Parts: sequence; C-alpha cells; structure tokens
Amino acid sequence: AGVVYDNWSGVQQAARNFAGMWPLIGFVTPVNINPLTSTPLMKVENPLPSAVIPTATPFQATGYFLDPNWKNAYSMQWNIGLQHQVSSATVLSLYYVGSGTRRLDVGGLYNVATTPGPGTPSLRYPYPYIVPSNWTRSWGSSSYNSLQFMADGRYAKGLTYRISYTYSKNLDYGASGFFAAEDYSVQNPYNIAPDHSVSGYDLTHVFVGNWVYELPFGKGKALSTGSSVVDYIVGGWQVNGIALLRSGQPYTLTVAGDLANTGNSNYLRPNVVGDWTVSNPTRAAWFNKAAFAAPAAYTFGNMGRNRLRSDWNRTCDLSVFRQFPIRGERTKLEFRAEAFNVFNKQIYAIPTVAYTNSTFGQVTAIANTPRQMQLSLKLKF
Repeated sequence: AGVVYDNWSGVQQAARNFAGMWPLIGFVTPVNINPLTSTPLMKVENPLPSAVIPTATPFQATGYFLDPNWKNAYSMQWNIGLQHQVSSATVLSLYYVGSGTRRLDVGGLYNVATTPGPGTPSLRYPYPYIVPSNWTRSWGSSSYNSLQFMADGRYAKGLTYRISYTYSKNLDYGASGFFAAEDYSVQNPYNIAPDHSVSGYDLTHVFVGNWVYELPFGKGKALSTGSSVVDYIVGGWQVNGIALLRSGQPYTLTVAGDLANTGNSNYLRPNVVGDWTVSNPTRAAWFNKAAFAAPAAYTFGNMGRNRLRSDWNRTCDLSVFRQFPIRGERTKLEFRAEAFNVFNKQIYAIPTVAYTNSTFGQVTAIANTPRQMQLSLKLKF
C-alpha cells in the first residue's frame, strides 16, 4: 500500500501557480504563426506606432481559471495477492488491486445560472456582470477495484505462455470541461453528484493470452525423424500469438443546445423513456433510439453518464517464425510471417451520441484496423 502525490497536478500544471494570479489569468497561445510550408503570416511590426493604441498582436488569449484554493491530487493505492507454483514451469497468481484518488479536476463552465428556468440566464448567474468562464476545482475523486488472475508458464518443452484476466470497475465524477477527456461538461456544475459513474476508460472484463511455441520437430526435438535432410525441412518452426478480449468502451449520449436555459454549453443529456437494449445490435441501430427523448424546456436530462457501451474487442495476432541454421548454430536466417487481426474481426466504434444528429445511434466507423500481414527475413549472427 502507498500514497502517491501529483506535484504537477492536472493538465494545467498547477505548479506554475497561475491560481495565485486569479482573476488576472489567461493562456496566451500563438495560432498558425509562420508555418514552414507557406509564406509567413506575421511580420515584424512597428513597436511605436503613431496611434495611441498599438495594433493587435498575432496571439490569441484564452481565459481559463483555477480555484485559488486548489490542492494537488493524491492517490491511495493498495494490493494483496497470492501466488502458487503448481509445477516447475507454471505459477498461478490471484490479486486484489485497488486505489482511491482524491482532489481530481472537476471543470466546465461556471457562473452559469444556478437553476434552470425561463428568461435571461444571466439574471440567474451568481455574478451577473461576469460571463460564464472555464473554472477548475480540485473537488473530484475516483475509485478503482479489481480482481486480477494470471497463469504464467515459463519455458518448458518449447512452450512459454501467459494468460491474464481482470475484472474491475473504475468510478469517478469525470474530469470534465475545457480539457475534458470525455468531451462534455457536467450537467449542473453546482451539483456534480449525478455525474458520478463509471469512467470513460472503464473496462469491466479484460482477457489477454499470449504464447510462444517451438514446434517439436527436427534435430534435437521430441519428434526427430532421424534424417538430417528431413529434420532440416520440418524443424525450426515457431508459432506465436496474442489474443485480446475485453468489454466495450462506455459513452454518454448528449443533446445539443441549452434547453435548461442556464447559459452553459455541451452539457445536456437526454431523458430515458424506455428500454434502450436491442437483441441484435447492428451498425444501423446499435441501441433503441426510441428509448430516449430530449428533456423538456428548463430541465436537465435524467440519463446518467456513461450508461452505454460500444462493441466489445476480440482480436488475435498470429505469427510463424522459421530459423534456418547457417554455418552451424552461430549464424541463422530467420523467416517471419506475421498477421495482425488475423481473423479480420471488425470492431465497431462508439455510435453517434448526439440526439439531434441524423445518424444518432448509428455506428459510422470501426475502432480497430483491418487484417494486416507482413513477411520479413532477419539474419542473426
């Protein structure tokens, strides 16, 4: 067990202490300044123009604010496990691994209306004279719990393998906002509790198997023919593989616009009005679209964050190696034939999540690469 502190907490790198300059804070970034592939876009200007106010700079300022009471994140991590050697070549392991992380980023637009409602949103702002601004606080938390199993086969009789399986859950409030990994803001920045759900990277089941197997044919192997010519032909072959099976990725449905009329953006979720599951998901209908509806005016949607999941991953890579001895055992020519996604499985990407989009609920892309094959020769000496 241990506790780990993040001294460079968050994507803002708070160690620069720009919170101490609040509210006089903004990121100043150059945009497409003098690219190498074209004529320079900006040139040296007169620093002392005749006008009282200098000309505009080529830099673009982005306001992004941090709670002056910001605290660095820390993570409490622990694990306990058992290992048992069942043979000279096989070890079984079973572990419980967990963590609890505190003071995580919770961002988004703040100084929006405190409650949904009709009328001008700015009249319901806590500070009506200030526009909604990106504001990050260290109020978030996450928890991770997992059961991890592994069978480790050390090299014996030409075979080496490792089989692992993890059953886990990761919960958080979402590091939402300007740098949101999940690309949306919390629905109500004054009540983040409804956004507590599985993380965007939560994978309930993960199975990985990999192996290296030298076929038992040829000189010095269990199945030697006794003929040097035949052994040379059938010997030296090696089969390798990696198989991956894992749960789909969680995702959140969204509704465009500001139906709650709070002055916020990129935050709204739909209402659940039915069962969204379908018995046989397809690219044209990954879930039941009729199970969702846009929330009524001046309300938030009741659907939770990351309630749906994409297609599950099932891929396998295989390779066949063959070594040709040259001048005894010191020099070898190795032939390799490798196939990635050998069964050419198509893993569907996350479907369109925007409720008002014409392709809502449809899968428009794949999340993996089609089968690829390659041949190579390697000289070992």
